[in-house]
Amino acid sequence: MTSYTHAAMTRTERIVQWICRGVIAFVLALPVYAGIRHGLANLEKNPVLESALAGAFLIHMRARPKPAEWLSALGIGSLLTVVYAWLHHGYGNYIGAAPYAYLTFLGLASLGVLAVQVFAGERALRKLHRDTFLAAAAFPYLSFILAFCLTMTTALQPKVYDPLLYAFDEALQSKLSALVGGLMANSYALRIAGIVTYQSIPVAICFLLALERESPGRFAARILPLFVMVGITGAVLYNLFPAVGPIYVFGKDFPAHLPPVSSLSMQPLPHLRAARNAMPSVHFACALLIWWNTAGLHRVWRWLATGFVAMTFLATLGFGEHYLVDLVVAVPFAVTMQALALRARSWAQSERRIAVGGGAALTLGWVIALRYGVFVHAPGLAWCAVTATLALGLWWKRGLERGHSHLERKILGVRPVILPQEP
Repeated sequence: MTSYTHAAMTRTERIVQWICRGVIAFVLALPVYAGIRHGLANLEKNPVLESALAGAFLIHMRARPKPAEWLSALGIGSLLTVVYAWLHHGYGNYIGAAPYAYLTFLGLASLGVLAVQVFAGERALRKLHRDTFLAAAAFPYLSFILAFCLTMTTALQPKVYDPLLYAFDEALQSKLSALVGGLMANSYALRIAGIVTYQSIPVAICFLLALERESPGRFAARILPLFVMVGITGAVLYNLFPAVGPIYVFGKDFPAHLPPVSSLSMQPLPHLRAARNAMPSVHFACALLIWWNTAGLHRVWRWLATGFVAMTFLATLGFGEHYLVDLVVAVPFAVTMQALALRARSWAQSERRIAVGGGAALTLGWVIALRYGVFVHAPGLAWCAVTATLALGLWWKRGLERGHSHLERKILGVRPVILPQEP
């Protein structure tokens, strides 16, 4: 009787467990379904998804799959690429469309192969395959959520505050956006490099995530939570200061024929059909975080990361996607995210608390000051604010590095006492 009851309870628990899993899967699938319904699965209109899926393939390959796995991913990805080209009569008219499409479908194939291995592969390797699948699927899934959030932001925030951002840039009297935009317009090589860099940020993030999975504890921050927080927090900030970027406001007048501030009204602009994702620049914040977190890698990767952040700076300005002030505010924003995502759980270090509190206060302070036009027609005040923001942001970042180094020394000092000594 007891064994029967135990068996019945076991079956009941299994049924409940599968029902719970089904509900969770349904809820998780909703953003993907909504994104597909709104056209976000169109590769030509969603380069972030392309790059994220290419990153998924990179994570899969860095996990050292067996030949049968990577050969299956290559075969399925190649087949999907050919089918896509046949159905859509090509890959698109943008630069690098064919390679991007191939990498995208390789990533999709990797996710499919990993999913099969999770449910039908060797039992001893299922946990490894599950962890690899979750890591590889994280950023493609996040891209659907963020794209859906941007669509909702556009619907909820019909007016944009670009004139205030443009007025701030003009108050600096640097003309940097026009200068960089002109360089991009006149240099084909620079334009190609900018496009590749701008669209490859998810791939670079996935590369860091793959390295972290190979050597846990390699980075001061936890890579996946760090960039998930950046995306979600950035989406919230877009609602506090909706703006689209100069290319969408001035069109063909960018960058050579930008109007004087005196000819513009500082009132919000209604019904511009573009994503409200200018303030702050999440692209530049991600590039900074990638650069900062390569500190412990080989110098070749450091040089590449330095070039990556420099090219991201040029691309964000040169393509007219952002104003200079968007990049300035990205610095304290990035410092805040780095401090929140530190691997150490302790908040005892004052450097971490200062970086979080100061960075968040500075980011929100900028949003409020810009919304109320504090810096309009005040070049001296604008330059002081920029200088103070960059100095404080980099000082707080340096403090995080000192705190992390101090913590590592403490751990190394305690470890010989805890661990048994080698004979």
